[in-house]
Amino acid sequence: MKFSQPSPLTKLLLTAGALSLAVVPVTGCGMFNQSWDVKLEVTGDGSADVGYAFPGDNDGRTDADRKLPWNKKRNVGFGFSDVTVTDAGPGTACRIYVNGKLKDEQRKPDAKGLVSCSVNLQD
Repeated sequence: MKFSQPSPLTKLLLTAGALSLAVVPVTGCGMFNQSWDVKLEVTGDGSADVGYAFPGDNDGRTDADRKLPWNKKRNVGFGFSDVTVTDAGPGTACRIYVNGKLKDEQRKPDAKGLVSCSVNLQD
């Protein structure tokens, strides 16, 4: 069985196609070492249950019956960061800071005592 050599144009098109498929996922997903310093914060009186997640946390975490104020910091890549407070008393607030700048703040728990903040980090 004899194979013929592909033409230079065919080689060029195949190479360009392969490169475009390789570059799109890398640039679209923040793979060039983009990272952010994220601080989750809850203020108020008393204690509350604080659920939180940083990018890469599949199930999130919960700090039960935590004395307020509360905070967690982490350097993260792209994705969602969120904090949810249950059993929050009046005056409880959540905040998310990204690289030291306030990106989300919620100051009023709902009628069930729930308050939450969320930020989506992208390139």
